[in-house]
Amino acid sequence: MGRTSTSVKAMEEVRNEEITPYRMGQLMKTAAHVTEMIVSGKTLYHPTYHECEIVVALVAEALKRGKDEYRRERDVLK
Repeated sequence: MGRTSTSVKAMEEVRNEEITPYRMGQLMKTAAHVTEMIVSGKTLYHPTYHECEIVVALVAEALKRGKDEYRRERDVLK
């Protein structure tokens, strides 16, 4: 839980900063890597588009929950 909170904190702190072209390139590489992980068949054999959408939704929900948890912890500390 500690690492997740730290990661979310780092994301929260830079939220308002402009994304540089280099950083956008890094984000695109990460997105390509995640896409490759989903569709390569190494973990999930021949996923359908619908199953890929489910995986992406699950990841988005995990990020949202981590962010919400960080905000609750931050509010408790105030």
